[in-house]
Amino acid sequence: MKTVLMALLGFFALITTGRGQSPSFGSGLHRSVEDFRNHRLTLAVDCKTATHKLRFHEFNGKPYLTVIHGGKPYQVAKDSLFGYRDCDGVEYRFASGNQHYPILNPGKAILLYKVEQPAVGKNPGYVHLFFSTTAAAPIQPLTLLAAKKAFPNNHRFHDLLDAQIQNGDLTAYDAMHHMTKLNWLLRQSQAATVSH
Repeated sequence: MKTVLMALLGFFALITTGRGQSPSFGSGLHRSVEDFRNHRLTLAVDCKTATHKLRFHEFNGKPYLTVIHGGKPYQVAKDSLFGYRDCDGVEYRFASGNQHYPILNPGKAILLYKVEQPAVGKNPGYVHLFFSTTAAAPIQPLTLLAAKKAFPNNHRFHDLLDAQIQNGDLTAYDAMHHMTKLNWLLRQSQAATVSH
């Protein structure tokens, strides 16, 4: 089964957009971290002129997703993909038990993820925040301590976090620098290290 899925992924490489990069309004699958970093999509569509359907099979726990592309169904193992982009331009990453995590800040050093579950009936909703130090690094819960542990030797970063993140909001956006405060502080700590 895995061999068949890998062969299909090779075939999908032929179906990707001709320029190697998808337009920002495209939707499709990212086969690898490199595809994500280079904005390459497999089974891509131009959302202005075409549609496709992604079925995640979340309720029955299947380890693959089904893509209806050009009227044909394709089944792709979730663990063989980095993630996907939807027609709203939101990027997602597959990890831990085939769950997909929305990426809040694609293209930044520290990626932030926000998983929301709305309230249903008597079950209260929730918001869980996660991060990864790179697109290839494991996803972990976002806490001040976890951010410090992710960069154990960057004491300048630890000090900046303690000084700047007083209300605990590690996802706060720094409008001046067009990135989250967490990424800005990391950049500042690395610049200070290089200058010494």
